[in-house]
Amino acid sequence: MLEGKVRSLLGVSIGLITGLSVAVLLGSLSPVGFSGFLDTLMWVYTNEAPLVFTTVLLGPIACSSIGLTLAYRARFITVGSEGQVLIGAATTLWFLAYSGLNLNPLVAIPLSMILAGVSATLLGLIPVLLRVYLNANEILTSLMLNYVMLYVVNHLASGPWRIGPFAITRSISDEYKVGPLTVLLVSLLLAIAYWFILTRTRLGLTIEVYGKAPLVAETYGLNPRVTLVSVALISSFTAGIGGALMMLGFQYYLTPMSFSPGYGYMGVLVAWLSGNNPLVALPASWFFSSLLVLGRSLQASGLLIGYVLAIQSIIVLSVLVFKKVTSR
Repeated sequence: MLEGKVRSLLGVSIGLITGLSVAVLLGSLSPVGFSGFLDTLMWVYTNEAPLVFTTVLLGPIACSSIGLTLAYRARFITVGSEGQVLIGAATTLWFLAYSGLNLNPLVAIPLSMILAGVSATLLGLIPVLLRVYLNANEILTSLMLNYVMLYVVNHLASGPWRIGPFAITRSISDEYKVGPLTVLLVSLLLAIAYWFILTRTRLGLTIEVYGKAPLVAETYGLNPRVTLVSVALISSFTAGIGGALMMLGFQYYLTPMSFSPGYGYMGVLVAWLSGNNPLVALPASWFFSSLLVLGRSLQASGLLIGYVLAIQSIIVLSVLVFKKVTSR
């Protein structure tokens, strides 16, 4: 097992180096040139401002991926974390900007995270109940719910929560905004908690057995319905907390979106890339959030969006390919 983990880590490292090398080469052919691309790359990974933004951006990606590690180990292949992040963000905004409670930040911030997690959990119940009782494919049902939540959020931002002539909502107060240390601490605590569940609890053992040998699990009296519902609730709750961190850490308000921001979808990729290990998912999420910051910085420096997307894709694909090759 240890040898397999070493090969996997080696594959990720080789893929990262290869992807960055190709990205630099591609960037040198762009209008900003080699020096411009390299300067931007170094700025993103060595300066305080982009590193801080990378860390706050980590929240929704890390929370989505950490929760999904449990779901995927149990063969519950949901992609609904995107919609759960959105409903978590919307719930947080309502609680802090529209409820009128005006609670102390020490009470309001953790309570908003809990409420965001609960709202996402209620959303996550739909695909798992359809899977358990109707044998519906959770990939399809959870994906469709992502679009439903996108349209709901757009309706709120342009309708009931709209302020003034423009389609924009209220912003949460400065007293409720959190910094990178809070985002990192919450993500780290969740990663440790879920690692503990997987390695030290009966539920974790059930998840492992059911994920690897579902027929054996049923033979020994492990209820597959309980397992699937449990991992669905856990992953949904965590994604909702990611939505809360998104609102508290950097978003602050909502506007209508033509497409979803994609943090939950990145969580799906990170969960797979990390081998469904919640502890590994945390640094992997930081890497993906840094790619987002790198992309925005490259656009600001004059690089066209096509180049930016190509560079990000090359880095990610290189990591995935080398991880797959070395794990065989």
